[in-house]
Amino acid sequence: MRPILVSLTAALTLTTPALAETTAARLVVADARTHALSVINLADGTPLASFGTPGKLSGLYAGPGGTYAYAIHRDDDRVTVLHSGLGAIDHGDHRDLVQKAPHILATLNVGQQPTHFFTHGDQIAIFNDKGGDVAVFGELLLGKTNDMRLVKVAAPDHGAPALLGDVLLSGYLALNRVDAYDLSTGRLLKTLDVPCPGLHGEAVQGAVAYFGCTDGVLAVTVQRQTVSARKLPNPAGTPAGTRVGTVAAHERSAALYGNFGAGLARWTAADPALTAVALPATPLKFAFTADGQRLAVLTADGALHLLHAPTGRVLSSAGLVAPTDPADKAAVRPTMTLGAAHAYLTSPATGEVLEVALADLKVTRRLAVGGTPAMLALTQATGEQH
Repeated sequence: MRPILVSLTAALTLTTPALAETTAARLVVADARTHALSVINLADGTPLASFGTPGKLSGLYAGPGGTYAYAIHRDDDRVTVLHSGLGAIDHGDHRDLVQKAPHILATLNVGQQPTHFFTHGDQIAIFNDKGGDVAVFGELLLGKTNDMRLVKVAAPDHGAPALLGDVLLSGYLALNRVDAYDLSTGRLLKTLDVPCPGLHGEAVQGAVAYFGCTDGVLAVTVQRQTVSARKLPNPAGTPAGTRVGTVAAHERSAALYGNFGAGLARWTAADPALTAVALPATPLKFAFTADGQRLAVLTADGALHLLHAPTGRVLSSAGLVAPTDPADKAAVRPTMTLGAAHAYLTSPATGEVLEVALADLKVTRRLAVGGTPAMLALTQATGEQH
């Protein structure tokens, strides 16, 4: 009988079961007083590192790849890029999880007064208010080349950029409009003829970008380089001063949301106008859960609410942190970010970050970060651990 030959690789494949993938998460916390960035290991709640930054923090965001955090220093014309130390190495049939020490990857000069931060796919766009241009760069090569494109737009302004394919949309607060540019050449494609008074805030869903206006929401559709716009007006009887200035969207949700006075505004792409959603207090922060079916809302009375995203119905609420006055611009407000199963809320008064289960809004951990936590970014990576 002829011997049966089995290669070593095949034998290992037959005898070694596939390892389950693990997701590692680290929380980046920005301090309002020291402007330092701290990294917390969410597996055990331990601090991993703390980094000084070039100046006052005006924003903190997770990058599109999930492993970097971007701290915006508007007054100092800088952007700090923090590498969480997490990553994954792709081996074709599996990914290996990498967990190293956090570090500052780069301190970028993207232009004068970098302010509004936007991501779509791998691309990042930052509107430079004083410079009157938009810096656009990809994350995959960041730290290797730091190359970026600067698209000169109509004028210095408090702008809101959005990327859809090879089109850059530039919204302007003072100019009350949106311009469309060819991203590859910087050429102006179109100035949209539907005005958006006091334009502020944007989000993208599919081929449409939505911008907040004092009189409603501007929906800008991009099909290759054909750009069109329509207005979704505020509901009849909207009080003076109530408007959308922040927009949230999710690809798995037909409904979009914006802040709207003491509550929210809800709409879909098919709606003729916005619908008001009542809340017990002014929303400070709101975001979709990972499945896009719920909306988590932190309100100024210190409560966290879960809403049914398709309808805006409040599913559950819990008081969690100290109330704040939304009219007090000098106050350090609580904020939040979402993970797969938990929300993370800052408690500036107690120097803590609260971990809250999204299933029942119960506090599962209190992370003593110290100082005055003011901003959060959740970083994570998934892979096998050998």
